[in-house]
Amino acid sequence: MNVGAKIRAFVCVLAMSFPLSALAGPAPDGDNDGVPDVLDNCSALANAGALSCDTDQDGYGNACDGDFNQSNGTDATDFGSNFLPDFATGTDSGTGTDMNCNAGGTGVDATDFGSFFLPQFTTTGEPGPSGLPCAGIVPCK
Repeated sequence: MNVGAKIRAFVCVLAMSFPLSALAGPAPDGDNDGVPDVLDNCSALANAGALSCDTDQDGYGNACDGDFNQSNGTDATDFGSNFLPDFATGTDSGTGTDMNCNAGGTGVDATDFGSFFLPQFTTTGEPGPSGLPCAGIVPCK
């Protein structure tokens, strides 16, 4: 085998062993919170990131999850049975009503209602989106 053929063979083997993913660039992060969408429990809104600030452990970060009773929708029951009682006490009962997690997942205030719950209630009515494959399953691990 001549030198040129050896070099071509070496380059071919090298190219085949080089991972193509290295050429793909950085993973998309639609909400610019530093967590790639495929690992983000709330890929539409900047939040605390993958698997953090998900009080009810359903794979949807609190910021994207007004569905406090796990019915797959944000509705009047979530508001009356979960959000209002927690708002009255100012304490998250463990369902994720501290949607911005400004008090370590325990404080429920007007920002949680106006900036997070109300937009979900009046638009999509669905939790998410989440990039986690276990989203909607409790516990999502």
